[in-house]
Amino acid sequence: ELGWISKVSVNRPAVVRHAEQIKKWKTVKGNWQAAWLLKAVTCIDLTTLAGDDTPSNVQRLCFKAKHPIREDLLKALDMHDKGITVGAVCVYPARVSDAVNTLKAAGCNIPVASVAAGFPSGQTPLETKLAEIRLAVEYGAREIDIVISRSLVLTGQWEGLYEEIRLCRAACGEAHLKTILAAGELGSLANVYKASMIAMMAG
Repeated sequence: ELGWISKVSVNRPAVVRHAEQIKKWKTVKGNWQAAWLLKAVTCIDLTTLAGDDTPSNVQRLCFKAKHPIREDLLKALDMHDKGITVGAVCVYPARVSDAVNTLKAAGCNIPVASVAAGFPSGQTPLETKLAEIRLAVEYGAREIDIVISRSLVLTGQWEGLYEEIRLCRAACGEAHLKTILAAGELGSLANVYKASMIAMMAG
């Protein structure tokens, strides 16, 4: 039941005020700062989404994913033996096999993520989006990053958005689903909130 979603409103001045307060928060220093930066590296999806991607530059990206920080810096922090890698390698579906095979040959278990569902525009028929997701999973992607159809948000078709994301979630099978909202194209903070809620409800 999504009838309530049309009644959602966002207090923009309060959001802006809170965002300004966040900028004034104190940052951590010293060893704590280094620890948080190392943690941030482990959360990064190291990504190449270029039109001229080839197996060789995907291989270079995978090497960087396994060794994201210079060895001398890790030794200085006494972190050289902790297995610091990025969180995932992200590529287009056509390059998933290259990344999976390279990482396997390197003996590391970094997951491969793939953008799908008509990334980046989302202007692709649903049947094509679902086929692209299934292929990426078949090639070995363990995470699928879809982009929503912004037109569904801008025209208030909330049930349609829910159904599209639900079908994408089903097409992922065991793979993790990440939903890219393209918030800058949704027109308002209320639309961002609504799209976020629907994405979560759809899985």
